[in-house]
Amino acid sequence: MPLQALFTPSNGDQVNLVVQPELSIVILAYRAEEAIISFVSQVSSQLDANSVSNYELVLVANFDENDREDKTPEIARSLAQTDHRIRVLAEPKKGRMGWDAREGLAACRGQTVALIDGDGQMPPEDIVRAHKVMTSGEFDFVKTYRIIREDGAFRVLSSKGFNFIFRLLFPSCRFRDINSKPKFISRQALLNMDLTCDGWFLDGELILEAMRLDLPFAEIPTTFKKNEWRGSFVKLSTVAEMLFSMILFRLGLNKRKNNGSPDSA
Repeated sequence: MPLQALFTPSNGDQVNLVVQPELSIVILAYRAEEAIISFVSQVSSQLDANSVSNYELVLVANFDENDREDKTPEIARSLAQTDHRIRVLAEPKKGRMGWDAREGLAACRGQTVALIDGDGQMPPEDIVRAHKVMTSGEFDFVKTYRIIREDGAFRVLSSKGFNFIFRLLFPSCRFRDINSKPKFISRQALLNMDLTCDGWFLDGELILEAMRLDLPFAEIPTTFKKNEWRGSFVKLSTVAEMLFSMILFRLGLNKRKNNGSPDSA
C-alpha cells in the first residue's frame, strides 16, 4: 500500500494523502536493538540535510520466535509512530539474511531501491553518496566497496577469500567487493531480477543478477566500521554456507527459474 502522509487544509481538517516515494531504503535490523535508533536517526538526518525528502525507510525487524530478549521489533514500531516515512516488517523468521532482504525489497515502492544493514558498520552518509551517483541517470546499480576496514582480521581475510573465489567461479565479474552495502538498484532492474536466496549469499545473488542483466553499475569507496555493540554474525559456518551456495549457483543447482549463472556455458 502507498506511503501515507498528512495534509492540513485551510479548514484545519487533516487529510490522508498518498505519496509515492522516489527512494526506498531497506534497513536490515535483525537483533539491532542497540543500534537501530541511532542509525535510523543518522540516515534521516543525512537525507534531509541533502534535500532528499521523498523517501521511505523499510525497517526489516524479523525475529526468532524463541528469542524473548530481542526488543528490535518493538523499537522499530515505535520509530514508525514518530515518522510516517518509516515502515516496519516484523514477522517470525522463515530464513536468514536473504529472506529478510527479499521481504524488504518486495515491500518497497520507490523508483530507486537501496539495501543496507542497520548495525552501524556501514556509514549512513554512503546512502547520500550512492544516491547522488544513482540519480545521474547513468547507472541501474550502484554500491560501495570497502577500502578501509575496522572489523578485524577474520572478517577481512574471509571477505578477501570470498571475493577471490567468487571471481574465480564467475570470471566475468567486474565488481570489486561482493558483499559491501549500500546497494542501490533501479526499480525496473529489481523487477527483472529473479532473487531466490534465503541465506547469506543474497549479496552474491544480487551481483549475479546484475551481471546477468548486464546492468550499468558504479562502485564508490567506503570505510567499514567495527561493530561496537555486538559480535559479528559472520562465523566459520556462515562463510561455509556462502561458499556452498556460491558453488550451487555456479553449477546451476540453485532454485533459479531462469537460464542459470552469467558464466554458464
